[in-house]
Parts: sequence; C-alpha cells; structure tokens
Amino acid sequence: MSDFTFFFTLLLTSAVFGTTMGAYFCTMQYRIHEDLPLVTSDCICPACGHRLTLFHQIPIISFILLKGKCRFCRAPISPRYPLTEAAFLIYYTLTYCIFHRYPAAFLLLWYCFITMLLFRTKNSRHFRRLLNGFLIVTVYHAVIGVLYAVLYLAVYGSLFPKR
Repeated sequence: MSDFTFFFTLLLTSAVFGTTMGAYFCTMQYRIHEDLPLVTSDCICPACGHRLTLFHQIPIISFILLKGKCRFCRAPISPRYPLTEAAFLIYYTLTYCIFHRYPAAFLLLWYCFITMLLFRTKNSRHFRRLLNGFLIVTVYHAVIGVLYAVLYLAVYGSLFPKR
C-alpha cells in the first residue's frame, strides 16, 4: 500500500469517525439533559417520538436530504446538530492531516477535544451521567486508537513512520 493510499484511507476514516463522534456527542448531550439512557438501540425524534431508521441518522447527510425536518412529523431539526457534526469532522480531519505521522498525538488530541467539550457542562446534577458519557467516549477512542495502531504497525512496522 502506498503512503498516499494509506494517508487517504485513514483521512476518510478520520472524517467518518469525526462526524460519528459529533453525532454521538449531540445525542449524549440531549440524553444527559433529558435523563435518558446514553446507550440504546433506538433513536427517536424529540418532537413526535417516532423511531428513526439508520438512514435518518447519517451525520450531516441526513440533515441535508431531509431538508432539516423530521421525515415523519416535519418538525424542524436544529441546525446545531449538523454544525456540531461538521465541526467534529473538520477538527478530526485537520488534526489527522497535521499529525498523521504521529498517531498517538492526533488520537490524544481527539480524545482531549471531546472530553473537554463533554465536561464543560457545569451542572452537578448530571455529573454521574457525564462520567458515564466519558467512559463511553473513552471506549470508542480506545477502540479506534488500537485499530489505527494496528494499521500503522502493519503498513510501516512502527508507530512512527519515517519521512
């Protein structure tokens, strides 16, 4: 695998992971505020309660295809969701581009970014749920970190590729 192919593949993976983490971050904030379970198989429209299919949950793309409205009740979807997802997309891809030769650096920056955002909530009433969210985010980032490390080791034989 060429360096360019490897870089581009992981860039796309970083973009997908970034938007996914942005979408989950929004979901987590909503669920913490509403005292709902942080992990569940069902995502619902807050306006009508209809269960959303996987097609309706694709970060950024679903918002565009649905024209910012729930498919079932036509209630508007806040632009905060795709904007947050886009911000995560930009941050995760930029940090990967800048630090792609040092996987530990960009993985740590990703983890610190979402952790700081998660704990910026100062409401002590939700502190236990914030800790649960923190643990979930930690597991997601640990899994992606191990996958990236395995890929770097498989392609370069080291976590620090030579220039």
